[in-house]
Amino acid sequence: MTTSWSHAVRGQFIEAAKANAGGFLLAVLAAVTAAGALVMAASGRRWKLVTNFGVGVAVALAVLGVTMVDWIIRLGVNYWPASLIGQ
Repeated sequence: MTTSWSHAVRGQFIEAAKANAGGFLLAVLAAVTAAGALVMAASGRRWKLVTNFGVGVAVALAVLGVTMVDWIIRLGVNYWPASLIGQ
């Protein structure tokens, strides 16, 4: 995941997604959150969408789901015998 973040902050988005899809989504989420925080600080007003707890939970679960699927695929490709996965 740290490799994904490292690629993402350097603008290497394809490499970041290849390194870890969940890490890339987390980096995008952090960038969007930081931008939103700066806009809210500059305007002095809160956005209802940003402060909605349900949206935060849904986004967190989506990132977690992508991360888990990414790791399951990695484990399957690297550790399961080829005869068990149909190769």
